[in-house]
Amino acid sequence: MKRGVAMLLVALLCCGFIPQHKAARQATPRKSVSELYAEAIKAVTIHKDTVGAIGAIEAVFQQDSNYAPALNLLSRITRVPKNAVEYAERAYLADTTNRYYLEEYGRALVQGGEYSKAVSVFGKIVQKSTEPNDYRILAILLDGSRKTTEAIAVLDTAEVRFGRIPLLGRLRQYYLLKTGQTLAAEADAHNAIEEAPYLAENHISLAEIYSATRRDSLALASYQRAIAIDSLDVEPWLALGEYYQKRGDVGAYLTILERIFGNEQLPLQGKIEEWKSLSNDMNAYRKFYPQYDALIKRLYIRHPESKEVATSYAQHLILSGEVEEALRLCKQLIDYKKPNIEEFTRVIEIENHLNRPDSVRHYTDVALALFPHNTDLLHLRGALALQRKEFDDAITLYNEALKHADNDTLRSSLWGAIGDVEHQRNEMKRCFKAYEKALRYHADNAMVLNNYAYFLSEDGKSLERALTMISRALALSQNNSTYLDTMAWVLYKLGRYDEAKKYMQQALSLDRHRSAELALHYGDILHALGEEFMAKTYWRKALERGADKEEIERRFLPEKDKQKK
Repeated sequence: MKRGVAMLLVALLCCGFIPQHKAARQATPRKSVSELYAEAIKAVTIHKDTVGAIGAIEAVFQQDSNYAPALNLLSRITRVPKNAVEYAERAYLADTTNRYYLEEYGRALVQGGEYSKAVSVFGKIVQKSTEPNDYRILAILLDGSRKTTEAIAVLDTAEVRFGRIPLLGRLRQYYLLKTGQTLAAEADAHNAIEEAPYLAENHISLAEIYSATRRDSLALASYQRAIAIDSLDVEPWLALGEYYQKRGDVGAYLTILERIFGNEQLPLQGKIEEWKSLSNDMNAYRKFYPQYDALIKRLYIRHPESKEVATSYAQHLILSGEVEEALRLCKQLIDYKKPNIEEFTRVIEIENHLNRPDSVRHYTDVALALFPHNTDLLHLRGALALQRKEFDDAITLYNEALKHADNDTLRSSLWGAIGDVEHQRNEMKRCFKAYEKALRYHADNAMVLNNYAYFLSEDGKSLERALTMISRALALSQNNSTYLDTMAWVLYKLGRYDEAKKYMQQALSLDRHRSAELALHYGDILHALGEEFMAKTYWRKALERGADKEEIERRFLPEKDKQKK
């Protein structure tokens, strides 16, 4: 049997069977450089696979480290500007006759911020370029290198080669103005108008020259001619609006902007961004309220489907005092199918402003059902519970928020809130323990520093530590009347009455809420300084502002009777 098997193996070997062994001895054909490069191109263009492309390019470099097409491709797909410049330069040096590599090298230099090198490269590019944009780039680079005269010469050459091109013409006029050649810039603009009188941009160019030389009546006339050519074209209106902006004429600019906002040529997002920028200037908002009102209403009427526009309109309604209408709009904006936390937050903030705790609680509960781990909502819900003196609920909510807090600042705020609850419950040891935790997470939590310092002063304990804490709180928020009051009170408890008086005077000057407590404290400080008449004056003010009547009456008693009380 064994002999038969041996004979069979000999026969198979002689006849050429057992192909596996023969295949194992054959080497896998090596892919050529061009094949590997084709794989890289396919990976980038078809599969959007940058990693795969880089792998193929690395295989190319194993055979030819200066293969120009691969170097150029690597320059275009790398995300590191410095590397892009290096690969583009190597590609160009590998084949200096290829204009495409030279152009890519120039663009890589511009994108990488290597402008001085880019000047010489684009100088070579424009020698054979048929693209006016290359001349524009070279002119900008020269101007950036303080070679504006040379930039003008480049644009002159472009005009000779390609004829008058509006974009290059306007750039040339700008450089002429920059170098003090006002008459040449003006003549150039007039020539452009003579060649193409019905191009609005030519009239805009002339208007900008007049504007730059402070000839405002001529500038406005040219802008109006540009608008008259096509009043539906947004560009002349934008140019006129920019003119009014530069002149600081906010009212005129807003009037022009209202016209622009009604034009569909300007993308909606551009209008929204412009409105947001305008609405940040509250002084202008108050001064030019009718124009602001007309502007946002125009935007809302044109784009009622946009949530961003509707939100901006709601904010405008709040500033206008139409809070109920704003609330109605904000409630309409809530999308329960695709809920957004900000939509609920806006409604909750307005309801809270209107002092409707039941409604605030309702919307907070609905929002928490949708976003059970949202720390802001849990924090707010805890504050509402504290307002109603539901202390256990408040603590539970704050602890739940702590489970999901993702930064130390938030954790500090939550522990500070827990400390406030414990203070309300008169559990001062727990209160101070919570404040300690808050400060471990964020040592510069100004509110906790203030509250901790004040409660320590009320206990009459650790007054020097209280002084250190309130000093830090004031360094973080200098013009805070509450913190100034705490500083004055700590100094008062330390017997430093003159210093306390100065801080309390600052606190009162900054107080916008007619605080009863500040008036009461100031009266006590003045009493300690022996200024009885003024002390009684401020105690009366405290009473008028809602201070406890028995507390005030006790202060008016003679010293011997106070001791009996």
